[in-house]
Amino acid sequence: MEIKVYPDYKTLCRSTADLIVDYLLRKKNALVCLASGHTPRGVFECLVQDVENKRLDVSACTFVSLDEWIGIGARENGSCRNMMDEDFFGPLQIPESQIIFFDGKAANLDEQVGEVNSIIDANGGLDIMLVGVGTNGHIAMNEPGTSFEAVAHISTLAEETKIVGQKYFSTATGLSKGITLGLKHFREARLPILMANGSKKTSIMHKIFLSTPDEMLPGSVIHLIPQGFVMLDSDAGTSGE
Repeated sequence: MEIKVYPDYKTLCRSTADLIVDYLLRKKNALVCLASGHTPRGVFECLVQDVENKRLDVSACTFVSLDEWIGIGARENGSCRNMMDEDFFGPLQIPESQIIFFDGKAANLDEQVGEVNSIIDANGGLDIMLVGVGTNGHIAMNEPGTSFEAVAHISTLAEETKIVGQKYFSTATGLSKGITLGLKHFREARLPILMANGSKKTSIMHKIFLSTPDEMLPGSVIHLIPQGFVMLDSDAGTSGE
């Protein structure tokens, strides 16, 4: 993957959004997976502006969930779906017909996994998959030890993820498992993008850059992907340039 380091978060987000826009200008009916959370918020702001300015049209896209906390409802603060609604789906008024999202409170989680895997397979893989990276190297909810061949599955969360995940909730929330796309989906996406910003990500990105592919370090999957981009601001990329 091509590594790009930008001087600040704003420039990082604009450049990441430009990668997505350029792809969608070429394929309007793309199958797109975008991470929720704090890291990509600036990217979403750019994409919303691009749609409003008529530079981008997402009316033919289908948006696939990256992950969700099991036991947390879609409308609850802190859920991945709620963050996506606030930051992206809501501002663009994207209809439910264009959204395929995991339900953390579904009665049959295995059925959801199968359905999403089937949709991605039928498309020949995702067109775009934008992910962040956790401080323990996880991608989505693919924790250390997850197979690089994993597709969508139920994940048992690492203790670090349970602790760090509290930042999304206003009160202490019990987190134990998640439902997530797999690292194989990231490997096979036509435009895979890993994005990281801030000094809290410097150490893990340095470790990923220096590693060989190792399933105990999910982010090291980037060494197996010839196409795509690692997008960083100067803080996250200081040790990896």
